[in-house]
Amino acid sequence: MSQYPTGVYRKEKYIEGFRIWLELMGFDRSSRNYGPVRLREFLDWMEGNGVSTISDITGERVKDFFEYLGGRKSKTTGEVLSVATLRNYLTTINRFGRYLRQSGEAGIEVPVKFKGQSKKEIVVLTRVEIQRLYRVTEDTLLGMRDRAMLGVYYGCGLRRSEGAHLEFGDILWDKALLYVRKGKGQKERYIPLVGRVRQDLLEYVQTARPMLLGNTLHESLFVGIHGRAMRSGGLYERFKRLQRKAGIEKKCGLHSLRHSIATHLLAGGMSLDQIAKFLGHSSLESTQIYTHILFQ
Repeated sequence: MSQYPTGVYRKEKYIEGFRIWLELMGFDRSSRNYGPVRLREFLDWMEGNGVSTISDITGERVKDFFEYLGGRKSKTTGEVLSVATLRNYLTTINRFGRYLRQSGEAGIEVPVKFKGQSKKEIVVLTRVEIQRLYRVTEDTLLGMRDRAMLGVYYGCGLRRSEGAHLEFGDILWDKALLYVRKGKGQKERYIPLVGRVRQDLLEYVQTARPMLLGNTLHESLFVGIHGRAMRSGGLYERFKRLQRKAGIEKKCGLHSLRHSIATHLLAGGMSLDQIAKFLGHSSLESTQIYTHILFQ
């Protein structure tokens, strides 16, 4: 699919391939229904303006297309297209570029942004940086807790609040599973406990946690030095301490560990379906960000 000659056949092949890709990648119904429609308008415009191959779709051409869209009126309302609609077109074209790359072709340069569109940067730590975090943990009660914390947020890929809400009974040792009771949208899931993660958690709950608890009784998994339950803020501060000791200068937090394990699993060959289940995503669309990170 390296060429895009003028004519219906090749254009239809791109549109149909994109539609199938959206379905295979698990995008929501709206994206599957309207993405190919928006792509058709994009390719129609390019063809009508003398573009005969995909490689001819330059960044300037894309800008010209959005300038055209900015003046086009909605067939439904008769008004000029809203910024939200323009963003939908931008999303479709970016996804089409990813589809092309995954099909072995060069992507499309899309130098278009809309005010207020920027999202918080996703920070991913390398495997070496993860190892450095582990290496700076100490052989103390708090060091055991630090390793258990890294296991929960990196090894199990939990969200910040999910880790803070873990209870002692959520570790199902007989099944080697971690039960996440309070996931996003109140959805529960089970995560396998294997290798170092299981060992670090076992060491923490058998040795460090009872000593930190002292005479205090509660079910929270993570315990502070005075026996009280640790909340997400305390866990975050502990992570930042490890980060400083490890000499990692990236602007990262506990959620960066979740982004990191997802990216590392994808790079290691795990399917998006499996990663989505592991992370507790309700739609594969949320998991697509890690594919995008790998192709940056």
